[in-house]
Amino acid sequence: MTRFDSPESAFVSPLSPDWTIADVLEWIAASDDRCHDERLLGILDAVDRALHPSSARAATRVVVHVRALAARVAAEPSVGERVLGEVLAVRDRETPAVAEGEVLVPA
Repeated sequence: MTRFDSPESAFVSPLSPDWTIADVLEWIAASDDRCHDERLLGILDAVDRALHPSSARAATRVVVHVRALAARVAAEPSVGERVLGEVLAVRDRETPAVAEGEVLVPA
């Protein structure tokens, strides 16, 4: 898996929009530190809101989103096959991006 840092993209993170949700969870599981990497908070929150807007939570910790996403994939395996770029493309276009250096939401 490679990092995606196109200057035209608002997708700033150690992740890539072509990763599946299962890829993201696998990458996070490879290092315990990643479950606490604050750069992932914005992207995981965006994925949570995109997948289930009515059940989205205002989590302030990455680990909360990771656990929720892992539970969602366990309950509904097809969610793990979804690609980040596609999941986030369904997001509301008016959602503001987070501060530079943090993970963000596609514009």
